[in-house]
Amino acid sequence: MIYLDNAATTDYKPPEVIRAVNDCLTKYPYNPNRSGNKLALELQQKLYQTRRKLHLLFNNDSEMHVAFTSGCTAALNLAILGTARRGHIIVTVTEHNSVLRPVMQLQRKGYANVTVISPDENGQITAETVEQHIRPDTYLVCVSHASNVTGTAQSLAAIGGLCRAKNIILLADCAQSVGYMPMDMGKCYVDAVAIGAHKGLHAMQGAGALIFNHRAIPRPINFGGTGTESHMYYQPDTVPDCLESGTLPCPAILAMGAGVDWWLANWQRNRDNVTQMQRLLLDGLSQIRGVKVYSQPNKSGIVAFNIGKADSAAVADALADKFGIAVRGGLQCAPLMHRYLGTTQQGVVRASVSCITTKQECYALLGAVQTLVGGNA
Repeated sequence: MIYLDNAATTDYKPPEVIRAVNDCLTKYPYNPNRSGNKLALELQQKLYQTRRKLHLLFNNDSEMHVAFTSGCTAALNLAILGTARRGHIIVTVTEHNSVLRPVMQLQRKGYANVTVISPDENGQITAETVEQHIRPDTYLVCVSHASNVTGTAQSLAAIGGLCRAKNIILLADCAQSVGYMPMDMGKCYVDAVAIGAHKGLHAMQGAGALIFNHRAIPRPINFGGTGTESHMYYQPDTVPDCLESGTLPCPAILAMGAGVDWWLANWQRNRDNVTQMQRLLLDGLSQIRGVKVYSQPNKSGIVAFNIGKADSAAVADALADKFGIAVRGGLQCAPLMHRYLGTTQQGVVRASVSCITTKQECYALLGAVQTLVGGNA
C-alpha cells in the first residue's frame, strides 16, 4: 500500500521511537509516583526528561509547565475547559473539532460567547482581524498553527503580541505543525500549546502534551489518583500533578521524547523531503484538468483537492480499492473550514506526505487521479 495519510498519523516510526517503547515495556514496567523502587524512580526521571525536552522545544518562557495527556484532543480540552470562565472566546474557521466542540459546549451551557473569524484572501488570520472582534470580556483566542485540511500555517507573533497587550490567553493547536516547523512560545507570545505525538514526531498514539506558561495554568478537568499527596480528599494544587490523574501512558510518553530527539537530529532532511514531495503533488494535481486544489505550498505536507464534483469519500475509496493508495476524504473533523472552502457537501481528498514519501509514490497518486478523471471518477 502507498501511504499518503500522514496528517492522520504517520506510518513511519524511527528505530529510536520503537526502542524507547520496547525499553519502557521490558525495563520499566512500573507505575511512576506509585512505586519507590530504583527502576520506578529511573522511569520518573525519564518522564521528567521528556517534559524538559518539550519545554525547551517550544522555548516556553515560564516555569517548566508541561502536562502529559492522552493526545492533542485531550490537551486542547484541558486548555479550554481548564481556563474557562464567563466571557468571550475567539476561534477561527480553521479549527479542528477538538477546539470547536469544547468552546461550543461552553457557549451552549451559557458560560461563554464564541466568535468565529475567517482568514484573509491569503488564508491568513491577521492580528487586525482578531482585534476587530476583541471585546472587554474576551479572555481566550484559539488559533490552529497549521490547518489539518489545507496545511496553511499561521504566523502567530502579531496575534500573540496583541493578545499579550490585552491580557488575553493565546492557545495554539500544533497538532499538524509539531515535527514539521518550529514554534517559539516566547517570541510569539503564545501562552499554551497543544500537541500529539503520533504525527510529525513519528511517535506512537496515546500520548500528547499541553505546554503552558504562568498566564494559562489550567484547573484540573479530571480528578483522581495522582500518586502524590494521597492523604488529600481534594485534587492537589501542584502542577503538573494535579492535571495528570490516573496512570500515565509511559511507553507512549517516552516514545514522544524519543520522537523529539529524532526530529531535532533529522529536521533538515525531513523538511526537505516533505517540502519536495508536497510541491510535486501540488504542481502535478494543479495541471490535471478537472482537479481543484485547495492547498498552497506548506511545511506540513498536506495537499487537499477534489475531482470535479465527485464525493471526496468515494474518490478516497477508489484510490484505496483500485490503486492501493491511502488518502483521506470527507470533512477531516473541521466543519467550519469546509464551510469556508465551500466543500461542506463534497469534502476534500487529503493527501499528506512524510519524510519517507518517494517520488514514485507521488507519481502513482498523480497517475491514479488522472485515470479517475478520465473515467469521470
